[in-house]
Amino acid sequence: MKTRYLTVNANYPEPKLIAQGAEVVINGGLVAFPTETVYGLGADGLNPDAVLKIFQVKGRPQGNPLILHVSSLYQARELASFWPPAAELLADRFLPGPLTLILPRSRMVPEQVTAGLPTVALRYPSNRVALALIEASGVPIAAPSANISGRPSPTCTQHVLTDMDGKIDMILDGGPVQVGVESTILSLAETPPTLLRPGGVTREEIEQVLGEEIVVPEYVLHPEERSSEGSVPSPGIYFKHYSPQADVLMVTGSPDEQVAKVENFMTRNKDRRVAVLATSEHYPIYQNSSMQPVYLASLGSRLNPDEIANHLFGAFRECDEAGAEIILVDTISPTGMGLAVMNRLCRAAEQHCI
Repeated sequence: MKTRYLTVNANYPEPKLIAQGAEVVINGGLVAFPTETVYGLGADGLNPDAVLKIFQVKGRPQGNPLILHVSSLYQARELASFWPPAAELLADRFLPGPLTLILPRSRMVPEQVTAGLPTVALRYPSNRVALALIEASGVPIAAPSANISGRPSPTCTQHVLTDMDGKIDMILDGGPVQVGVESTILSLAETPPTLLRPGGVTREEIEQVLGEEIVVPEYVLHPEERSSEGSVPSPGIYFKHYSPQADVLMVTGSPDEQVAKVENFMTRNKDRRVAVLATSEHYPIYQNSSMQPVYLASLGSRLNPDEIANHLFGAFRECDEAGAEIILVDTISPTGMGLAVMNRLCRAAEQHCI
């Protein structure tokens, strides 16, 4: 298969180009497209055969449900059998945006999308290219991230090409994404609401809108080994996920302890190809030290976890390109957007740390 590649204006998507992507969706094909979080791999969410192609191309377990992307709240409500007051409150504040709501599904949603579960994950993205594609297709678009399952999610089209070139019909290039990690997934199918995956909307922001505390399961920061058989309640909760080819080690402790651990590890592993992903506070220290990692980058300030989230997946892929065997990553506080960052790190590292 030859993958067609179209560059689209991110702010003013050209209707003729969007129509070509919509034609692929309507005909049961696969299109990679930008969202504000990561690039998605989209298919007609009401076409079971098209949806199954997503699982085949990604190597994704069929027990891992997909998110349906919509271009309006009206469309979202059609896909849910019940739209609670909490959904309305959250939609008024955060949608369109990086928040996915899990609700009881309507009969029109194929079970291939939901992994046979009685619920559906709904997302109304803010990216203009994504919205134009959904609207032109005339159907909700089922879309996980546009990468091989388990790999770091793509934040630019080069990442998509690396994993998907020759496997899918089309890539719509709308430039780099804004958030850099996937959407927050919040289940409203249970009481109180449960955070299944932290992302672009923080726990604190949600609780402020709802006026109550939400449940954050233990596995958000302490993932459990799960079989690939059977269904999971949400995307992004398998034990190993978002992983580069190199082994990831989280560097824990206070900032001073982290620096000491990295320097000690580098001294003891001079024969290994080690990469270091640092906070901007630590980057100058590592840069001026005698250690020589195969790759060294600053992800951003520990005081600005949004910046770290934006750079993390791209940095993982750059470490692989540099031939790293091991990646050391500074950890940060799991508050605000830091919860999403640490959730991705815990899964990429399979809980391994120094």
